[in-house]
Amino acid sequence: GGGGGGGVDLAACGSRFVVTASRDQTVKFWDLTTGFCDATVSDHTDWVRCIAVRGACEAPRGGGDSSSPPDAAGDATSRLALVASSGNDRTIRVVDAHGKRDAVCELRGHDHVVEALSFLCSSALPAAGAAGRSSPSRDRLASASRDRTVRLWSVSSGGSCLATFGGHENWVRGVALHPSGDFVVSCGDDRTVRVFDVKGGRCL
Repeated sequence: GGGGGGGVDLAACGSRFVVTASRDQTVKFWDLTTGFCDATVSDHTDWVRCIAVRGACEAPRGGGDSSSPPDAAGDATSRLALVASSGNDRTIRVVDAHGKRDAVCELRGHDHVVEALSFLCSSALPAAGAAGRSSPSRDRLASASRDRTVRLWSVSSGGSCLATFGGHENWVRGVALHPSGDFVVSCGDDRTVRVFDVKGGRCL
């Protein structure tokens, strides 16, 4: 498993799997029913230190119109169960948690090892509305790095960096997205916990 407790994520990406990250540069999906490895993603080029899992969003019930516009986040990615991973190669890779584990996007920008990742907590997300639209915050991913920054990303439409937050004076080791999607919380080797206002782009 990865270092610092970040290499195993027990969040539900379907109830059957545990996802792990390792120094062997892979992310593995383990079937809890059989005990065997169901799939291996080998896209990283160095130690994979952290992963984050986002559960799937149920499609609307009751005969939705296939011609209706995409949900609020902008594309079909909003409904997928996703796994994000990163580490020593500084690249965040996001894959579909099911099927062939196809790549969804690749996020670059950190200048040092990525230590932690976090999607918005699935249990904190508002239920999809009558039209089946999901919260735009659902497509956000936060990352923490040894480059002393925290970044907020969108994983929809190919992926993009929404904001970069500075202020830490040493490696940033942990990160979490507030349930509202309006704040990013981080901690690091400078022995501080910082709360960043997403809309204001500043540390509170």
